Amino acid sequence: MKRRILFLLISFFAAANSFSGTFSITEGKGFVSGKKADYMIFEKVSKGSFSFSTDSFALRGLKCYKITLGEDKIDSLLLKTDEYTLSTDSQTVTFGNLSANTGYLIQYKDYSYGEELDSYAYTCVVEFKPLQSVSFPKDTVICSDLELAVEPVMEYFNEYGNVKKISRTLSVKYKSFLLKGEFPSEEEVVEEKDGTSSILLSEMPYVNTDFEVTDLMAKNDLKLNLQPIVTDTFYSQAVVAYPYMETRSKYEHEGDDGTDSTLHFYATIEEAKSNVSKFRQSATLVLNLYSYPNDMVNHYEWAFAEGERAKAGDFQGAYTYFGKDINSFEISEPTLHCIELTVSNIRNDSVCEHKSYACLQIAKSQLYVPNAFTPNGDNINDEFRVGYRSIESFEISIYDQWGRRVYKSDDITRGWDGTFRGDKASIGAYYYVIKAKGTDGEEYLRKGTISLIRSKE
Repeated sequence: MKRRILFLLISFFAAANSFSGTFSITEGKGFVSGKKADYMIFEKVSKGSFSFSTDSFALRGLKCYKITLGEDKIDSLLLKTDEYTLSTDSQTVTFGNLSANTGYLIQYKDYSYGEELDSYAYTCVVEFKPLQSVSFPKDTVICSDLELAVEPVMEYFNEYGNVKKISRTLSVKYKSFLLKGEFPSEEEVVEEKDGTSSILLSEMPYVNTDFEVTDLMAKNDLKLNLQPIVTDTFYSQAVVAYPYMETRSKYEHEGDDGTDSTLHFYATIEEAKSNVSKFRQSATLVLNLYSYPNDMVNHYEWAFAEGERAKAGDFQGAYTYFGKDINSFEISEPTLHCIELTVSNIRNDSVCEHKSYACLQIAKSQLYVPNAFTPNGDNINDEFRVGYRSIESFEISIYDQWGRRVYKSDDITRGWDGTFRGDKASIGAYYYVIKAKGTDGEEYLRKGTISLIRSKE
């Protein structure tokens, strides 16, 4: 009955007016949870005291209650006069002789709005419990989302008698296999996590590691010098790979002389397809694929899809290759190509796997023929070079105004430097004939003139 009456009393206070004032620690190591002051934590409650201060009005009609929560009851006691003191200006009340896991309710009359209003302030006093253990599931296959259990759990109860868990901020240090820079390596991870009875790590430990856990509530809020908790070794079974693709081909852009390039994989097929415009290539494209896995991987499966299958992200029935790396894999079809790498640790009792994706667009065949070049040694447009996409065979002949052939080549990656038999060719117009065939079967016959421009010497 007493509990019910108290709840009704508190509910009335809450409906009448929320408190306007501040809780603060006056003695002992401790901190207030926040502006609403749901709870305050002391290193040692018996050595602490706190005060409640109003902003601009006197604490008139003051009544203070101490509330303890039992298994099936709440006891409400009027605080004795020797357990709190009122300041001379009647705007601050200070509490000593504190009890742990106890709520303190302050009832007073608020006249600051020109009329008398019943107001209240409430907080729960909690004694700090140092972190004693951090553990992880054992004899369990964990492929992702590792959760660490922490003990003990601290609790408080609010003004309605509801028991709430208090969240700790923890610093967790461990090792994992991460992509730092261009290539992955074993790296130290430090992250801050909030949790009551457990914390979920942001990064999965892809290597065997222990966890060093520091309680930042003790360190930063209570200024305590406590040693971190170091766990047993976590033996990881999770797998991961950070593959990338190295190509030997030419970029599709006009005038590009072509360089080796790399393409990193993505976590989802959607992300890989959305980034395909960053890596459009000409056929025939020669790929070298490297998986870069962690030590737990013992099985590799590369799946290659093209066209509509690639657009749909469908790798069922696609061409599959098993091996850690792939050298000199050729792609020539002018369409979208997507690659899925699945790594796993196939064992007798468990399988963990990880997937990565990359997509690229093989361009249709095209030729780009400039109409002028300036072989003056400034490294800008010094050669007559044909830009192209996906060309399989190529032949070019260039003639001067008298019909003499001054240049011939079947290598589309090379260009004419404006010389003939070791001497500089004359400025003026030259006639070219190009025969080419694309990897898509398209045949080309291009004829035209090119201007050789050089400043007069």
